[in-house]
Amino acid sequence: MSALSAENAGGFAHLHLHTEYSLLDGGNRIDRLVARVKELGMDSVAVTDHGNMFGAVSFYSQAKAAGVKPILGVEAYVAPGDRTDRTYTGASDGGYHLVLLAENRTGWDHLLHLCSQAYLTGFYFKPRIDRALLRECSSGLIAINGHLGSEMGEHLLSYERSKDKAKWAAAVESAEWHAETFADEGTGPRFFVELQHHVPEQIAINPHLIKIAEELNLPLVGDNDSHFLKAEDHDAHDTLICISTGKAKADPQRMRYTPELYVKSPEQMREIFHREYGDHGREAMDNTVRIADRCDVELPIGANHAPMVRVVAPEDLPRHDDPSYSGDLTRWYGEYCARFELEPFESDTEEDVDEGAIKDACDHALRLMAEAGMVWRYGGSILEHRHEWIEGTSEAAKQREADGVDTDSFDKWARLNRELKILADKLISAYFLIVWDFVNWGRQRGVPSMARGSGVGTMVGYVLGFSNACPVRYGLLFERFTDPDRTEYPDIDIDLCQDGRGDVIEYVREKYGHVAQIITFGTLKARAAVRDVARVLEVPLPKADAIAKAIPEALGTTFDSALKDEPDFKKLYDTDPDVKRIVDNGRVMEGQARHASVHAAGVIVATRPLDQIVPLYKQAGAGDNEIVTQWDGPTCEKMGLLKMDFLGLRTLSVIERAKSLIRSGLDEAAIYAGVGREYRGGRGDGGPHPLDLERLTYDDRSVFSLFQRGDTSGVFQFESGGMRRLLVEMKPDRLEDLIAANALFRPGPMDLIPDYNRRKHGSEPVPSVHPIVDKFTAETYGVMVYQEQVMQIVHELGGIPLRAAYSLIKAISKKKAKIINAERPKFIEGAGEKGLGKKQADDLFELILKFAGYGFNKSHSTGYAIVAYQTAYLKTYFPAQYYAAFLTFESQAQKVADWIPYLDDARRAVFVDPKTKGPKAKVIKRGVDIKPPDVNRSDSDFAVVFEDGEPHDAHHGHVRFGMRALKGAGSKAIESIVAERDGLKGQTSTETNPVAHGGGIDGNGLPPGLAASGGTKKLRAPFRSLHDFCERMPSGSSNGAVNKATIEALIKAGAFDSVHGRDARASLVASIEGAVSAGQRIAADRAAGQSVLFGGGDTAEVEAPEPTLEKMEPWSESETLKQEKETLGFYVSSHPLEQWKHWVQAFPTKPVRELKGLGQDARVIVAVMAQSVRQLVMKTGRNAGRKMAIITMEDATGTADSVMFADCFERYGSVLEDDEPFFLLGRVDHSRGEPQIIVDRLVPIAGVPLEKGTLRVVVREQRLNGDANDRLAALHRCMISADGVVGPEGTKPVPIELVVDTDLGWASIEPKTRVALRPELVREVSELLGDQSVRLVGGVSVEVEEPRGRRRNRASE
Repeated sequence: MSALSAENAGGFAHLHLHTEYSLLDGGNRIDRLVARVKELGMDSVAVTDHGNMFGAVSFYSQAKAAGVKPILGVEAYVAPGDRTDRTYTGASDGGYHLVLLAENRTGWDHLLHLCSQAYLTGFYFKPRIDRALLRECSSGLIAINGHLGSEMGEHLLSYERSKDKAKWAAAVESAEWHAETFADEGTGPRFFVELQHHVPEQIAINPHLIKIAEELNLPLVGDNDSHFLKAEDHDAHDTLICISTGKAKADPQRMRYTPELYVKSPEQMREIFHREYGDHGREAMDNTVRIADRCDVELPIGANHAPMVRVVAPEDLPRHDDPSYSGDLTRWYGEYCARFELEPFESDTEEDVDEGAIKDACDHALRLMAEAGMVWRYGGSILEHRHEWIEGTSEAAKQREADGVDTDSFDKWARLNRELKILADKLISAYFLIVWDFVNWGRQRGVPSMARGSGVGTMVGYVLGFSNACPVRYGLLFERFTDPDRTEYPDIDIDLCQDGRGDVIEYVREKYGHVAQIITFGTLKARAAVRDVARVLEVPLPKADAIAKAIPEALGTTFDSALKDEPDFKKLYDTDPDVKRIVDNGRVMEGQARHASVHAAGVIVATRPLDQIVPLYKQAGAGDNEIVTQWDGPTCEKMGLLKMDFLGLRTLSVIERAKSLIRSGLDEAAIYAGVGREYRGGRGDGGPHPLDLERLTYDDRSVFSLFQRGDTSGVFQFESGGMRRLLVEMKPDRLEDLIAANALFRPGPMDLIPDYNRRKHGSEPVPSVHPIVDKFTAETYGVMVYQEQVMQIVHELGGIPLRAAYSLIKAISKKKAKIINAERPKFIEGAGEKGLGKKQADDLFELILKFAGYGFNKSHSTGYAIVAYQTAYLKTYFPAQYYAAFLTFESQAQKVADWIPYLDDARRAVFVDPKTKGPKAKVIKRGVDIKPPDVNRSDSDFAVVFEDGEPHDAHHGHVRFGMRALKGAGSKAIESIVAERDGLKGQTSTETNPVAHGGGIDGNGLPPGLAASGGTKKLRAPFRSLHDFCERMPSGSSNGAVNKATIEALIKAGAFDSVHGRDARASLVASIEGAVSAGQRIAADRAAGQSVLFGGGDTAEVEAPEPTLEKMEPWSESETLKQEKETLGFYVSSHPLEQWKHWVQAFPTKPVRELKGLGQDARVIVAVMAQSVRQLVMKTGRNAGRKMAIITMEDATGTADSVMFADCFERYGSVLEDDEPFFLLGRVDHSRGEPQIIVDRLVPIAGVPLEKGTLRVVVREQRLNGDANDRLAALHRCMISADGVVGPEGTKPVPIELVVDTDLGWASIEPKTRVALRPELVREVSELLGDQSVRLVGGVSVEVEEPRGRRRNRASE
């Protein structure tokens, strides 16, 4: 080899080095590694992570930026034989190590393929390649072999220990094979024998490696296999290895790495190798520099890998004004687009293809569909204003000012023309077509979708139907999405109905083939690092938890910032050796990658094999199609790949199911009538269909009335307590208000909400800053709410291009002073040219800095505000169907305690007369009736059921619980029950069952499409009894695993009450065993009868008498409700408080649902059950170490939280030990948004929450029904018998006030009798005189155990 230049004579390059992406094995964080290499005077360095290229592009970019030459490589695992052979041998099954370095782009391309195939086809313990694959992909690569773990190294280590010549021969064969495979391609030798010097085993085989190299004339190379940065980092790296292997550091049997595996300087490396190996050592060091010089790879950052498609365009296209569409533009546009077909196009596999023609065809097809979409969105008249001018050009501005121009229509066409030109110029028309393709495919199959984020701001996306907001109307900027100066490709994030998301992804995978999900990397944050390190150091869990919690949770908190800003944490560090060691270890590994996982929604799509562009990954145990990139999303975009996010949005599923419930439960006339419109046959009323939510006008006063009164439970994005208060104060009456509310209700801009509201309602003037500023903030009453507003002001007033304005906003949010300071003088100069003084401009720029820091993406807010309006529209006009759909998905996605409150919200829903509008709209009725599950009426999911003879319209029907809401009842079992009952056995519900599509059910338990509507398909009869059920659903049969547990759950939930009665639940449970056995015998007999029948015999069915149920004592009411709650998670047929109704009414209690209307600190008594009790140990203050509790309480009207502080919990916590109702006394607190109660006292339900006062007994003449004498005599006897009786807990008797209420007036009598307050007395009097006839007035709350002998009396509210 040639001699090194004088400049490189003392040099060295690390060619075998592991970063953080050798997950939990390498400890070199890339940024720190590059800085250290630079500090040590090395001008190049290689990264060779274990089997992967996770960090290759990041390393490349950071090294280039620092002036360090990046050498790209991998430490691969080579299988002993065929990489697909997964036979366990116990010897090197995970493969031999082999360092591979990319010498040129060919080598880089081969690394991509090798590292992909290692995961996709060779994974067994490790991602493995094999010799066959290496032989195919050796060109452009330099291979290094000889270290421990490599093929040569392992054979020579065995030879050193055994002197077995076969092992020597195997090592020689390996060297010869590699030398042949990696032969010189004209640039020098490509196979090197590696020496390392740090552990005895390696040192022992080094002479053998040198000997083989000499005998075969192979070059040597020396390295250090660096795993951590500095010598002092060894302890932290040792901890990292323990975290990786799950071992404690004190474990004597655990894996240990030598302290020598750090990034040594050239001087250190040369001194060691010169001293130990003489000329061989010098050769090994020199060759590191020679290899580094030869490796020269320029990554194709910014390349264009946009997918291409071939468009099969139709010869003729339907016209929007064709009479066959009856003015239904949605149907027309769907059929118009369906004429276009997309086919994947792979340029590397198709010959003689004009790629330019393919690209032009994509551009043309996109324009055709976009122009048709303009008609769909804006109506046929928009065609009268079509033009070819481009938004933002001087020519367009001139044409816009011409006489007779409709400027609104002109702007829409100009915006579309500009976007189409940019998409064509950036070669991504095909990308939009692909998005349209899968969005359209999904919609045809009932899977709705919409763009989110910046993608909402595109006119092309809007007219194609995957965005829902007109960007011209709402002032949305295309620059937020992309523009000609942006190098990376944009990504369109798509929200999909969660039920169909997987189907859409599978469609894309099957059609386009080259699809992969995107990898993500979890990083070690400070708190997590503390817990990891403490675990391996065996620090007790409570102490570890205390250390972790001493670090603030704020985003971006590091060990260093916590030590600087948190005195308590700094004190722990300075005084406790355990804490110091944990923190010092954690600081070394903080911020580095810890593990790989898969992005929940991100995918990349290409029309060429992905491993030609990006290395691929597959998790252990993943399916064949579950392919993942080895690079994260930003890296994929940087390398020219187009990324899309397929996100599941539950709200879209709710909307789709609600629409399906409406369609299948109501006919067209009822649907139109439901929104106050008249159905006139096939054309409706000439307007969009009431359920075509894409064509709503967003100006319905009844819908806005729902927002104005804060009735937004279940309304997307607007249902929190704080948001409801905002709505009540704001009184939104236009979509722009909802967009603003969405953007303002966040930390930071929340302070601007009062300004917005006052200015909206005219109680405060809108300030004027400058005509340009005023123009862009007029919509939000002078408040800068959106990033788009800031961008437009910076652009139009300061003369800064929109793209640069967007960069400025991002710089402000990330506090990048360099960019901010560079743009400030440009803005001030530009504003001066527009007439703004320098000081005013500077002040305005400061204001912009403030607002831009928390300004919101208007495109995102607009898209979600429209979805919110759509949900509110359905809730306003079809409450029953909307709540049935909403509860279906909430019950599947959340814990029972989280979705129970929606039941109460549904019972308060308002049904309005759709022909009256606004806040004064006529209320037809209140409350959606929600009934328990029923085997003959319920669907799998919540559904709307109509009673016999009940009108099928938007104001009738009740919601019936879905049987899938039962605990212990599997989905398959429930689906099989519904299919058997409805005669759909053997067919999938989505194929044949209208209920599965959201159908209503009539009083006979039949879907209207097959019963009320006169369908021809005959359904099976409802289940007649438990035995009939078990006969038709035999346990253990193939029809859906309806086992005994499922049957018991159905019984306890009350699903058989309509068949046998509520009091029969105990008998039903006792009869399960016999009914199931009988059902199995009948099924077996029927099967035997079929055998005889097919054999030619005769059978005759004889009707057997219905078996009787086991005779059991009915459950008590409390037991019935207990079993019901265990099964459903809540009470549905009644409530435990029902039996205490009269007793609760005797005191001034409030239902939970009314807490919201009470003022701050209002005193209140509630009668509730404890749904859950969460005990907390107080950490600080005078009560440190003591327990407090947060109670989630419930009554029949809803749930709320209450807080018991330490003193209160110690005194009254025992009341919570029994699962019984109780009285809770305290004060209302609204400080956390939703109302809660700060508890003063708990009283068992049979106790007396108030004492003293007077017991008022009201006799209402109209309730006595002519038998006044008998009832008054009974009341007299009742009072006499109660005179002097002692009440609960020794409470003293109270005087009586008798109030007689007649048609002529009322009179008050105060007899001398005193009675004790007892539940029995109150119930007896209430049964005589009616509800709310007994009430304690003037009572006080008495603390039974007041410290220091004092008693506090509080007058009842």
